[in-house]
Amino acid sequence: MDRFVSTVERTAGYFIGILALVTFGEAVLRYVFRSHIPDGFVIGQTLQGIAICWGIATATLADRHITVDILSELVPARVGRAFELIAFTVSLLFMALFGFAITFKVFDILKAGEISNELRIPIWIGYTFASLGILAAVATAAIRWWQVVFTRREVVRQEVKL
Repeated sequence: MDRFVSTVERTAGYFIGILALVTFGEAVLRYVFRSHIPDGFVIGQTLQGIAICWGIATATLADRHITVDILSELVPARVGRAFELIAFTVSLLFMALFGFAITFKVFDILKAGEISNELRIPIWIGYTFASLGILAAVATAAIRWWQVVFTRREVVRQEVKL
């Protein structure tokens, strides 16, 4: 399972790195050479969506979501455990619905034949990579849910200092 987690995190990192290179290249070309990367905006927009979807997958398994634990801290441990079970179940259901919806969006875009303006890149390719990221999020949410529900793994909260 550690290999799966590292693969998901590495994939997200690759897309973020490529996005940074495209953004930097677009800025240099635009402001220094008064030119641009053909379809640079579409490519950057697509890479950003892909990176966000794969980032959701890594955050889901590592439990790096934004949480508010005020109520959980005030109630007994059994009630806090019930809160965790409900939260992880809702998260898994949301990810499953999101994965279902984005997968059908890929098919809709493929059927519509949408392409970029200058390079005529099929748009469905980017949506497919984003969809794979959300499906990885479904898998990581299922793994995390299984760990919390059946192996009774404790949820480790990190304090954020402002």
